[in-house]
Amino acid sequence: MEKVTYFAETEGISLEHIVRYGKFDMRVKHFHNEYEIFYIIEGERLFFFNNRSFVATKGDLILVNSNLIHMTKSVSEKDTGHNRIILYISNQKMAHLEQLCPTLQLTRFFDEHYGVYHLSQPQRNEFLAMYHFLKKEFNNRDRHYKLAIELKVLSYLLSVTRELKPQSQELPHSADKGKYRTAYAIADYLSANCEKQTSLEDLASHFFLSKYYICKVFKEVTGYTISEYVNIHRIQKAKRYLEETDLSITEIAHLLNFGSIAHFEKLFKTYMTVSPLKYRKRPNTVTHTNLPTLP
Repeated sequence: MEKVTYFAETEGISLEHIVRYGKFDMRVKHFHNEYEIFYIIEGERLFFFNNRSFVATKGDLILVNSNLIHMTKSVSEKDTGHNRIILYISNQKMAHLEQLCPTLQLTRFFDEHYGVYHLSQPQRNEFLAMYHFLKKEFNNRDRHYKLAIELKVLSYLLSVTRELKPQSQELPHSADKGKYRTAYAIADYLSANCEKQTSLEDLASHFFLSKYYICKVFKEVTGYTISEYVNIHRIQKAKRYLEETDLSITEIAHLLNFGSIAHFEKLFKTYMTVSPLKYRKRPNTVTHTNLPTLP
């Protein structure tokens, strides 16, 4: 059960406050063209990104980079719920803010510093003050309210780039425990080899583990099935090929080892809501002649 306490949006900036009761695992394991600033008021969440799990608790701030494959879920079966706020900033808006203040290097900051941060009490107060300011502007819609929202967000991002320190960043959850080490190793392998046809038998042979154990541990730690994790990495790469190259849909499907064009198109639409062709025709998609080096 959940309660949407607040939601508002304007050009490239959205504010969402949701309270959830009881255990909750994110149903859509995804990535998107938005930056997230996620703050936990009460409760705790387990985040999975960059092939690792991280626990975030009351008063923590989570920076989620644009196009970062991520999901969240309950830390335990006894989870009683959580209360959180998310500020969403679109790619286009972030690029605009970076043009206003290029020295902040905002996109580079998110590229290098996404993760879970433990905030001091003054930092928690600052986030909540920003939230209440944005709510007031969204609600009242006074003259130049959109500009006021934009400047407040920019001011907060300035503070984030100055105040968040590496020593306040959460480390991967239980990296010293056997099942986590195994799941992390499998995640590293799958993300690095997502373009290859890798069967469960291949994984079992590579890691000297049973197929059953691999599936069980990976799902338990990451929230993904093996096939989900491979597919979402493939679709992320397909998205980048569509944006950054002039390869045909057929060539991309072949390059990423999809069994057929139909399968590729169906899976792409599942994650991106539109077909590969429609995605490429979107206004902000830029293609280049040469194939980029994709990690």
